[in-house]
Amino acid sequence: FTGTDAMDEATFQPPPKLLDAVMADTRGLGFQKWCWPQVGALLRVMASLKPGGRLLEIGTGTGVGTCWLLDGMDASARLLTVDIDVRVQTVARSRLGNDPRLTLLCEDAAAVIRREPPNSFDLIFADGGAGKHALLDEALALLRPGGIYICDDPKPHPMWPPEHAVKIPPLMKALDARRDFRRIYIDWSSGVVVMVKTSG
Repeated sequence: FTGTDAMDEATFQPPPKLLDAVMADTRGLGFQKWCWPQVGALLRVMASLKPGGRLLEIGTGTGVGTCWLLDGMDASARLLTVDIDVRVQTVARSRLGNDPRLTLLCEDAAAVIRREPPNSFDLIFADGGAGKHALLDEALALLRPGGIYICDDPKPHPMWPPEHAVKIPPLMKALDARRDFRRIYIDWSSGVVVMVKTSG
């Protein structure tokens, strides 16, 4: 790597081994709402900061983000991922379901957020509506001090449905108001917000 090279994570760290298979099945379904590679690379790094941790992914989709999270986790960490769409989650189940660190739930994520006790997760990736545009405070309460909250897609994109754009300003305002978190916005890919809980 030299100072004149473009920064590309694939040049110094390969993608997860199962990602190609997951992406092939994803494209075969015609599903387009997958986690972008830059976001995936960030998820992997964040997951690696929580050895032995308990992680929650809200919005499995076909398991693209799941694949990146698992690649960053150590052997004792555990990932709970939830999606209401059984058709797309079947890809994750078939390609990643044998990983003993992974639990896949096909149900409304709002029910999971309400069911889990406070201070029970070390990382949350909010890739669906629940825990981001709805039940945000409830999702943030699930994090232990030092826990990491990640949400993507706050950046305008041509693929956004019109109803998505109006949800972003209230979300960003709500995240900015949380004084019990440290927050950074990363302006790449679809945009990413990363926050770390500083108190219980």
